[in-house]
Amino acid sequence: MNHTKIVTLMLAVLALVAVAHHQFATRARAADLNPGNLGATCNGTGTWHFVNNQTGTTTPGTLNAAFSCGSEGPVGPFKINPNGNQQFFVETSGECTLTGATTNLPGNLVLSDFVCAAATPTPTPTATP
Repeated sequence: MNHTKIVTLMLAVLALVAVAHHQFATRARAADLNPGNLGATCNGTGTWHFVNNQTGTTTPGTLNAAFSCGSEGPVGPFKINPNGNQQFFVETSGECTLTGATTNLPGNLVLSDFVCAAATPTPTPTATP
């Protein structure tokens, strides 16, 4: 093998090692809430169900959720499925709009659903004659 081929081969191997190191050394990015879920609103008692799928782990993660009425978290998972999907529940009260949420896990975080029990209006007292 001549000198040029050896140098070219060595450079190719070094490039492959650098790429492989980057692939394995890069930390997994935490999941942010899918932007299509922002702006969901509840005026009353809200039960918010978040799902982080494609986590690749059954190690419990945490969720932090931000609402216009305050923040909740860190919250541990309500359920961890065998495939690694993790489910979280957060409860709010008052007039609350979802402004963001994150987990410390990789994957895809979505607001699966939420239930809003409307606030009971305060009755207006009637004047007695």
